[in-house]
Amino acid sequence: MDDKLKAAGQNYGNGFTCSQSVFCAYADEMGIDSDTACRMMEGFGGGIGGLQEVCGALAAACAIVSYYSCDGKPNMEKRQKTYAQVRKAAELFRHEYGGITCREVLHGEKPKAFQCGIKIKDTVMIIERLLNEMEETKV
Repeated sequence: MDDKLKAAGQNYGNGFTCSQSVFCAYADEMGIDSDTACRMMEGFGGGIGGLQEVCGALAAACAIVSYYSCDGKPNMEKRQKTYAQVRKAAELFRHEYGGITCREVLHGEKPKAFQCGIKIKDTVMIIERLLNEMEETKV
């Protein structure tokens, strides 16, 4: 987990969005080159394109959890398990920050540069918790 925390923090310190910072910390492990990962996730920053909707860090967490939960095939049983993990990520995030949107997390203020460093760290910790739980429950 320390490597992921460090990578996400460095990404954010280098000016990437919250969504890019979190997602790109896992990109190599998922077999996605960092440039592609950063390009994919840029629009999720600031609560999806700066709209202050679903937090970009949480959106990245959902993408990462989905990657590890889904097998890439249309399977309703696996989809329900993925949805359950995504809901759990959202609930853990909501518990920590009082909501899942930038508007809620930032108390109505517009996102500012380097405002969400702690949120990025906490999101990586949520991801690691869920991935560990998923690994423990594999049969």
